[in-house]
Formats: sequence, C-alpha cells, structure tokens
Amino acid sequence: MNLRITHYAISCPRRNVISDGFLRSRLAHSSYRKNVSLRLRLTLWYTGLLAMLLILVGGMVFSRVQASVMGGIDGELQKKGEQVVRLVSLSAQVEGIPEPLLPFLNASLEDPELFVQVRDNTRRVVYRSSNLARTVIELPEPYYQQAMHGLAGFYNLSKEQPNDLRVYFAPIVVNGQTVGIVQVARNLQAQQEVLDQLGKNLLILFAIALALAAGGGYWLTGVALHPIEEATATALAITRTGNLSRRVPIRKQRHDEIGALINTFNEMLDRLEALFEKQRRFSADISHELRSPLTTILGNLSLLKRAQQLPEEEREDMLNEIRSEAERMHRLISDLLLLSQAESGRHPLHLELVELDRIVLEAYRLAQRRAGERLDIQLGHADRALVMGDADRLRQVLDNLINNAIRYTPAGGRIELSLSCQDDWAVIRVQDTGQGIAPEDLPHIFDRFYRADKARTRAAGGTGLGLSIVKWLVEAHHGQIVVESTPGEGSTFDIRLPLAEPCPSEEESFSADMKTDLVDREPGNPVDQ
Repeated sequence: MNLRITHYAISCPRRNVISDGFLRSRLAHSSYRKNVSLRLRLTLWYTGLLAMLLILVGGMVFSRVQASVMGGIDGELQKKGEQVVRLVSLSAQVEGIPEPLLPFLNASLEDPELFVQVRDNTRRVVYRSSNLARTVIELPEPYYQQAMHGLAGFYNLSKEQPNDLRVYFAPIVVNGQTVGIVQVARNLQAQQEVLDQLGKNLLILFAIALALAAGGGYWLTGVALHPIEEATATALAITRTGNLSRRVPIRKQRHDEIGALINTFNEMLDRLEALFEKQRRFSADISHELRSPLTTILGNLSLLKRAQQLPEEEREDMLNEIRSEAERMHRLISDLLLLSQAESGRHPLHLELVELDRIVLEAYRLAQRRAGERLDIQLGHADRALVMGDADRLRQVLDNLINNAIRYTPAGGRIELSLSCQDDWAVIRVQDTGQGIAPEDLPHIFDRFYRADKARTRAAGGTGLGLSIVKWLVEAHHGQIVVESTPGEGSTFDIRLPLAEPCPSEEESFSADMKTDLVDREPGNPVDQ
C-alpha cells in the first residue's frame, strides 16, 4: 500500500507538468496561427504540398533508375555465372572439379570488369580470375547453405565503400549433387557514383523548384488576395471615418470567387449606405414632425398660462388646437409603432375568409359621410369577391387611400371606388380627380414621411406614413399596389389581392343599388358558403 501511495504522489505532479506543457504548446501554436498572415499560410501550404509531391516523384524516379541499373548489372552477372557453370559442368565429376579445366576458364572468361571465383563443395577456392589477384570473394554462411541446396542468388559485399560489390552465386550440380559454387562479382562504385550524383541533382532541382514555387506562390497569392486587402482597408476606413460612400475598386471585370466577394461587399455597402441615409432622413423627419405639434402645444399652453383673462372663445380655440395636435402626435406614434412591429415580424395578420365587396361598400358609405357635399363620391362596378385576409387591416388600407383622395381633391371633384375580378385577382380601384402626383414623386410616395406637397399635407393633418402602411398591408396579404397619376387630372390606385374562391358569374352579381343596401345589413352576417 505504501508503494502505491508513494508512486501516486510522484506521478501526479509529472502528469500535471505534461498537461501544462501540452496546454502551453497548444496556446503557442494558436498564437502563431493568429500572427501568421493568410498569404504566408497559403504559401506555406502550397510549398509543403509541392515538396511532398516532388519527394514522391523524385523517390519514384530514383527508385526506377536504381532498379534499372541494378537489373542490368544482375542480368550481366547472372549471364556470366551461368556461362561459367555450363563450362565447368561439362568436365566436372562427382568427385570434384578437374584441375586441367581451370586454365581454360582463365583464358575464355577473362573480363576486366567482372570478378569470377569458383569454389568446391568444401568452400575451398579452386579458381580466381586474374583481376582478383589475392583477393577472395567472401561467401557468407547463409548463401553457402543456399547454394548447397541447389539455389542461386545475389548479395552485396563491402569492399572500399558500403555495399560496393554485387555478387551472383550459383551451384555446380553434377548428377544431382552440388560439387562446386561459382561466384561472379562486379564493382558498383561507378554506378553508385552515378546514382549519388543523380540524387544530388534531384535535390538541387527540387530546392530550386521549391524556391521558385514559394516565391511565385507568395507573389500570386498577394495578387489574388489584393482585392481582399483593399476590401479590408475600405472597411477599416469606413469604420474610422464613417464614410459609407467608399467602395472597393474593381480594376477589371472578374467572374471568379474574389470578384463575387468584392461585388457582394460593394452591394452590402450600397444597402448599408441606403439604410443609413434612410435612417438619417427618418430621424430628421420624425424630429420635424414631432417638433411642429409640440411647438404648437407648448406655445398655446404658455399663452394660456400668461393670459388669464382671455375670452372664453379664444381659450376654447386654443384648447381645441392643443387637442388636435395631440391627436396628430398620437396618430403619428401609432403609425410608427405599427410599421416597426411589421418590420420586426411581431404584428401578425388575423387571416380569415373576408367578403371584400362588403368592405368596399362600407368604405364607400364612410367616404360619403366624410366628404359631405364637397365631393362627389361614386361606387362603380363591384363584384362579389372572397379573399383570405385581415378584415380590419383591409379596412385600414381603404381608409388611408380614401382619406388621401379626400384630402387632395378640391371641392366639386369626384372620387370613385370599384371592385372587379380579373383572373385570380380581386382588384380594388380608388380613383380621384385631385391635384395628381408629379412623375418625379411617384417612385417615392410609399416612403415614410415623403410628401410631394409637405406644407399642404401637414396642414391637412397627415402624418406622412399612410401610404407606407398601405403598401406594407397589401404586400402582407400577398398582393400588389399600383399607382398612376397625371398632375392636374388626378390619381388612380389599384390594389390587387389573390382570390380565395372564384368570383360568381355576372348573373349572380349584385347591382349597385343592391350593393348599397348591403351596407345596412348586420356586419356579423356569415359569409355565404
């Protein structure tokens, strides 16, 4: 037990040291990766992959050359060895190799590049070529035993350098018995020098290739990443200066990933600039919209406080003006809240099957009460149409459009409402003979706080958000809104909503008088099924 406790006490600090060292190495590696640029990392990756490829190719080339050289040498040694075996076998006997044959071998097999040696079955050397002088080609025991079993083979010996002598050995077999062993050898020093030189040349070539690849890769990576560096510099300049008008320059049209990235980045900057400009304009507009009624309210309150003896009629006018401005502020804040909730997705619609013709008829009757005798309110063609929608929000759409028409149509003018079925759409049209909208103002009329006639709209009590709400509500119903206008002649707003059911035939439609009478029905009547 004591041994185990002691061993545990010793091993725990060691484990902690190893763990701390591992953590430090990991942290150092992570810090290194963070400090090394992407350009250098890519270059190192390319160079490393190329180095592995060159090593693989160089190794294969060197191995093939070496195998080819050694194959040629082995073939030459084997051919010479088999020739010696045949010559000796012709006169050899079971008792041994006859001595008179040896001079004949010396005369017929002399080759300055090959060393020939013949041993008897006792490993005694009975013949050596003259170029061996007193040198003996060794025959290690494993190869001697292999030859005595009738098998030939190759092996290497070290003479002046490691493995610089290639040896072929073959048994001399007479009547099924091994009576001797032939050894044919060749010096490999010249071939080894050639192979060594080849290896050095390959290393030099690889080094040059890697250096060129590293330099070229570093340069090419810099060229490829230059647009990204420009994008980074642009983003940094925007962060420091707040100037969203700057863009990443594109010197030539690119259709690769970098070009797509730069185009996306510039498009993002375009949207950000537009959003910031819209936010700036929105802040300025809302400040102006709130300042005007607040100024009126504070001015009237200050006057009421100072002038205690004002006539009752003037005091009542001031209080009415304060109430009117407060109501306008309330409408403005309510509209802003509605748009904010709509943009954040926190204002869902309560969809149900809605009789759109009933809502149009209600809007027509309401417009008559608001316009009184000042305007001619007409109800044109009105088909029966069923849509999936939020009835209250659809009423708000028509209410905003009719209010605008009443506000901008002079006395004696005409406003016409109609509802028709066109293919799979229900089309609501609000047409007036008012002052119209200038062509340059048409693209902006659905923007928040945009007014073609600011002073007149503000004096009429508008908030500048009505058409923005209309557009959002129509699109939330998967519909479309289109406006046509001619200055001095009037405007036409068309709202297209998808039908929930096909419209009935014209024979089943109601006349205008019958439609007007429908307004007097209870609003809670169920939808015809």
